[in-house]
Amino acid sequence: MDENPFNEGEESQSDSMIINILPPSISDEEKGQLFKELTTILSRKWTKDKTIVFGCSELDLLLATRFDVATLREALDEYKLFVKVIGLDLIDYDIEGERWYCLKSTYYAPSELEQSELIILGLIIAMIEDENPKPITTEKIKEKLVIPGKMKEYLVEQSLRNLAKLGYIQRKNNSWQYNYRTLIEYGSEERQKIIEEFRNI
Repeated sequence: MDENPFNEGEESQSDSMIINILPPSISDEEKGQLFKELTTILSRKWTKDKTIVFGCSELDLLLATRFDVATLREALDEYKLFVKVIGLDLIDYDIEGERWYCLKSTYYAPSELEQSELIILGLIIAMIEDENPKPITTEKIKEKLVIPGKMKEYLVEQSLRNLAKLGYIQRKNNSWQYNYRTLIEYGSEERQKIIEEFRNI
């Protein structure tokens, strides 16, 4: 069962965020309460369909605030400037065609991945962004790491499961692809550096 970030605490987050006036008409006190609620919700990590996700979907924010899309995005634009002062970025990402928002530190944070997971994620990034990409199956990854004796088979399988659970990769049609978190945490420049490092593996 999914853990919904709006269902925590004594009262529903959704109830506490309901504001029936447009952002330009919101008092400073109401705006402060809205921004406080957004900070709580958008910094949460929870589980959806057995995958760890961050923040909140745009649909849930619309239901909670009762804003229309344009008004919500206007409020989020102002909120983005507000959190930037304290070293946070408001970013949006895609899950199955649905827009999501979360907060991300603008400063360096150590990765929560184990070394084996970082190696496999780096290899997948290099394989996906190859000039002539081919389907990336578990067997292909094992060919690169297990057969040459660089990693044990059980560790490859365990690392792939963890990377999928943490939202870095997903399997579609028996082929590994990016999930939202890889694109959040590794921009095009970072991915290019990874490609160079893993080109000869």
